[in-house]
Amino acid sequence: MNKLKMMALVLGFITFSASAALPLFNGKGHPGDVHIDEDGPVYLNGKEMNLKKVSDNFYEARGQGVVLSISVNPDGSASVSWNGKNRAHGEILPEDKKAMQGPSGRELDCSRADLTSAEAKACQ
Repeated sequence: MNKLKMMALVLGFITFSASAALPLFNGKGHPGDVHIDEDGPVYLNGKEMNLKKVSDNFYEARGQGVVLSISVNPDGSASVSWNGKNRAHGEILPEDKKAMQGPSGRELDCSRADLTSAEAKACQ
């Protein structure tokens, strides 16, 4: 029985050490500024959100009427998207990436209610 316990402990350690940690992330999107500390917590507009680990590579942060979906990519970077009321949604772009510009010259946010027809076409 002692060997079985030792084997379970070793396998548990290997599984734990293979899990992806929450990476450092700073970005902006429609709901505001997002800051994620390495291994958490998560902040939206300077206010801490409730963080839940869904799996080793996926987290959810809730607060201020918004749900942030945080996916840890194989390279260790984070991809962050948001969902809000009335099916509003979008992507949180990292600060080091420039926002995608729509045909009208403004930041392309497919969740906006006032999309031009060219922007709506670009969102399809």
